[in-house]
Amino acid sequence: MNLTRPASRLGAFTLIEIMIVVGLIAIVMSVAIPAFVAAHNKTPMRQALNDVMEACATARAQAILHGSLVELRIRPQDYTFEVSATGKSETSVGASDARPSPKAGEGHNVFSVKLPSEVGIEELAINFQLLKDAELVAVRFHANGTCDEFTVILRSLYGDVRKITLDPVTGRADYDVIR
Repeated sequence: MNLTRPASRLGAFTLIEIMIVVGLIAIVMSVAIPAFVAAHNKTPMRQALNDVMEACATARAQAILHGSLVELRIRPQDYTFEVSATGKSETSVGASDARPSPKAGEGHNVFSVKLPSEVGIEELAINFQLLKDAELVAVRFHANGTCDEFTVILRSLYGDVRKITLDPVTGRADYDVIR
């Protein structure tokens, strides 16, 4: 008795087997593509968060290293953050200093970053004053590691919201995930 298959069926797939494989691929893709797109959309917020945290850390480090006043200058309308050495030593900044407005071109830029176009500034406060609509604001970092009180809330087009705050005593930045 001959139990072997005919030669034409040995290396072939049936139409049903091919359709099952195509269906499984479609199911896997329908799960994987939305997850990939969601992960890709979080990249701008992650970049913005890292940039602002790095700007704060750079300003603090420069103030401590050089023993002088350093400012983190923010242009809320342009979404730019710049770290600038003021050239003022801590001894020249007295208690009567009434926080002059920084002027364009003043100081030396050490670090500069612009937020990604998908991320905007929802709220900006320095020393508990809301300054989101200001043209230019500055957060001061002192040689002893302290700084002004600072809060910024970033919102992405994809609904991600992050709140970045500075501890005025240590000058260190931290963030919270709001949504």
